[in-house]
This record gives sequence, structure tokens and C-alpha cells, in this order.
Amino acid sequence: MNNEDIMLLKEDINLEIKKKKYETLRYVLFNKEDRMPFAIHLFFEDGKFMVNSRDERSYIIGKTFEFSDFNEAKLKFLKLLDLTIEISKEDIKLGYSADYSADYSSPLWDKN
Repeated sequence: MNNEDIMLLKEDINLEIKKKKYETLRYVLFNKEDRMPFAIHLFFEDGKFMVNSRDERSYIIGKTFEFSDFNEAKLKFLKLLDLTIEISKEDIKLGYSADYSADYSSPLWDKN
């Protein structure tokens, strides 16, 4: 997969993120070396698309999901972003402060 292909795939995902208004979420697209904590990562390695979540030390949470099809990887990536919002909203609803409930602050779950 060449850089031009990667740029088109990034553009596709970024359009979806913008449509969902998820710009404040932490995510990394096609940069395996980026160790951003609390982020959902999508990258291409060994002929497969990989999706995983990272903790505060940028360790992988659970497992890395592998896909041969970009659209399947994209759906998993977006689902993990959806879950980040749902879990953070639920934590705040249960009374946890934003400092402890969510991994980082976002208007998608912070109380106004």
C-alpha cells in the first residue's frame, strides 16, 4: 500500500469523523509509531489493517483486531470511537467526575 492509497483512506475516515462530530476524540490514523495514549489506532501492517485502543501509558488494551478489508477495519475503528463516548457518558451519569470517568475531556461527554 503506497502513500497515496493511505492518504485516500485517511481522508475517507476523517470525513466520517467530521460527519459524526468526533473531532475531539483521540485517534491515530496510519501511523504505527505514534504512541498517543487514550487513542484508538488504525494502521496497516503486513498486508492487514490493524485496529486497537491504548491506555494512559499507550499500552494496547485487550487485543489488536486484524482485517484484510479496509471497510471492516473502518467499521471497527468507528465502533470503538462510539464506545469511548458511551462509556464516558455513562461514567459521568453515574456520578464519577470527569477527571476519573473519562480518559480525557471532550464536549461529547463533559457536562456543560
